Amino acid sequence: MIRSVIGSCLKLRSALSTTMAMTSSVATTTTRQFRIFDANFLKAAALPSQNFCTLSRIQPLTSNLSLMELKPVNYEQKRSLIKYSLHRGKRKTVKAVLKRFYRLDWGIWIRTMCGRHKKMHKKSLARKRRLRRHVFTNATQSWLLDTMVTRYWRRPKYLPDSPYNPYHKREEFFLTRRKPAVPVAS
Repeated sequence: MIRSVIGSCLKLRSALSTTMAMTSSVATTTTRQFRIFDANFLKAAALPSQNFCTLSRIQPLTSNLSLMELKPVNYEQKRSLIKYSLHRGKRKTVKAVLKRFYRLDWGIWIRTMCGRHKKMHKKSLARKRRLRRHVFTNATQSWLLDTMVTRYWRRPKYLPDSPYNPYHKREEFFLTRRKPAVPVAS
């Protein structure tokens, strides 16, 4: 099988060299000595986007790797934030933020752990318990989420039976404290 592939490549090269010899601009490349076939040439011959000139020259494996690799598609980040709406010219809230995150009254956003519903049969009981918890976002993420929602969602909401009611206050930290600190008697 390899002989037939090499034979067909030799025939292809001879046909290409005769067509290249006819043109004056490529006539100098046919006088070069032909190197031994390698897998690189066979791959290069299969690519339709290459010129005939590159088929006559066999280059080392490292130089043709850029032609063989599939280049990844570069995706740009998309936040979907509308700063000025078409109807009223007002800022809009990103609905994906409201679905995935919850804002506590003292300014931090919380979210659930990723992968908490996937492949549960493989996870231990301790890991399942850890996945049921919520985690805080850091300061940069909280600032970004605050900019992605409108002022309405940044205001405190007073829901009667919310499970998050005990977590809306943070009295132990001096920046989020609502009540004045009681001095400790010494």
